[in-house]
Amino acid sequence: MRSNAKCFDELMAYVAGLEVIDCHDHAGGLPEKPSDPICAVIDWYMQADLNSALNGLDMGLVLDKHKPLAERWAVLEPAWRRTKFSGYGLVVRRTLRQFYGEDDLSLPALERIAGKLVDVSTPEAYEAVLKQAGIRLRIADVWRNADAVAGTLVLPPRTRLAISLPQYHAIKSYEEVQANAAPLKRTITSLDEYIEACREQFARMKQYGAVCFKDQSAYSRAIHFRNATRAAAEVAFNWLMEDPRRSLSYPDGNQPLGDYLFHQFMRMARDLDLPVQIHTGHMAGIYNEITKTNATGLTSVLELHKDTRFDLFHANWPYSGDLLFLGKNYPNVTLDFCWTNMVDPLYTQQMLKQAVSSMPHAKIHGYGSDLDGAMLCNAAAHLQVARENIAIALADLVESEYLGLDDAKEIARGWLFDNPNAFFRLKEI
Repeated sequence: MRSNAKCFDELMAYVAGLEVIDCHDHAGGLPEKPSDPICAVIDWYMQADLNSALNGLDMGLVLDKHKPLAERWAVLEPAWRRTKFSGYGLVVRRTLRQFYGEDDLSLPALERIAGKLVDVSTPEAYEAVLKQAGIRLRIADVWRNADAVAGTLVLPPRTRLAISLPQYHAIKSYEEVQANAAPLKRTITSLDEYIEACREQFARMKQYGAVCFKDQSAYSRAIHFRNATRAAAEVAFNWLMEDPRRSLSYPDGNQPLGDYLFHQFMRMARDLDLPVQIHTGHMAGIYNEITKTNATGLTSVLELHKDTRFDLFHANWPYSGDLLFLGKNYPNVTLDFCWTNMVDPLYTQQMLKQAVSSMPHAKIHGYGSDLDGAMLCNAAAHLQVARENIAIALADLVESEYLGLDDAKEIARGWLFDNPNAFFRLKEI
C-alpha cells in the first residue's frame, strides 16, 4: 500500500526504520517447531474471515496436519479466493512474500514452503525475527497469572507481562474464588479477604515485571461497569460462598459483585501505577454481538477513575467517532490501534488522520500484533502493514499541508515507540 503524496517514499523509509513497541500480543512462551505450512501462515483471525466467506467451511479438516495437503487445500481454496483481499488476507499474503518469497497462497506454494518453515522455537531464532522486524519490546497477555505470582513464568525474549483481569471479577462460584487465591495458599472466607488476596497478587505480578492490566470482558458482557454498592456485592459474594454447590449466572447474576470488584481493581491500578488495557470494538471469531463492546460504555468508569490510566483497544472498530471523543475528552485515556491495522487497514488510515486533527497525537499507540508466539512471522507482516498505514495517513496530511514532513516523522515515532514507551513506563531508551 502507498500514498500518492510526493513525500510518501521519504516518509515510508523513515517509518520503516523505526523501532517499535508491540502494545499487545499473546506470546506466553516459545512455540513448538512448525511442521505444517497451512498452520504456519493461517492465523486465528484469518480463520474467522475464511469461515465468514464460506458457510460450512470445515476448518477442522483444513488444519488437520495428518490429512494430505492437497485434500486440505481443496477445502481451503474456495474460501481463500473469497477473502484474500481482506486485512487478514493481506497479512497472510505479506507473510508469504516476506518470509517465503511467495506472492499468493496456492497448493504449489504450500508445497514449496513446507520444506523451509521458519522455526522460532529457540530464544535466538525468536529474537532474530523480532530484531529483523524492528520490534524492541512486546506486552503479552498470556493468562498465566499464577505463574507470574510464583515468579516461575518464563516469557519469550523482549516480552513484558499484562495482568489478565476478568477472571478476578467475573467470579461465579466458590471454586473460582478459591482458585483465584490458590497461588497464595490460603482459603478465602469473606469479600474483604478476597479483595486483599487480589491486591497482594497484583503487587507480586508488578514485582515480577508486569507493566499493565488487560481486561477483555467485552467478549462476554457489556463493558458498562455500574458503580455497585458494597452491600449488593457482599450479598452476592456471601450467597455463593455459603454453599459450594451454588453458582451465580453470568453476567447478570454476577453483575453487582463483578462491577464492584472491577471498580476496586481500577483503584488498585491507580495505586500500583499500572495502566489498564480494555478491549473495545470488534471481537475475534464470528457470530459476536458488537453493541456491548462500544467504548462509550466505559464513560462512567473514565469519569470516576480520573487518576487511573486507560488504554482503549482496537480503535473501537467500527465506532471511530465515539473513541476519538473519549481520547479528546479524557486526559486519562489513550487510543490503541493494536489488531486494528489488519482488521481494517483503510479504517485505520482514515482514523489516524482524524486523530491528528481531533485530539492530542501523543495519546495514540500505533501497533499491537494481537497474535501468539507461533504466529511471529504474521506479527512481523502485520507490523509492515501498520507502518504503511501510518506512513499513508501522515503523508496525506503533509500533502494537504496540514503537517510538515518533520512533524509527520515526529508523530510516527511517537505512535510506534515514544508514546507507549512513556505510557507503560517501559524505560526503553
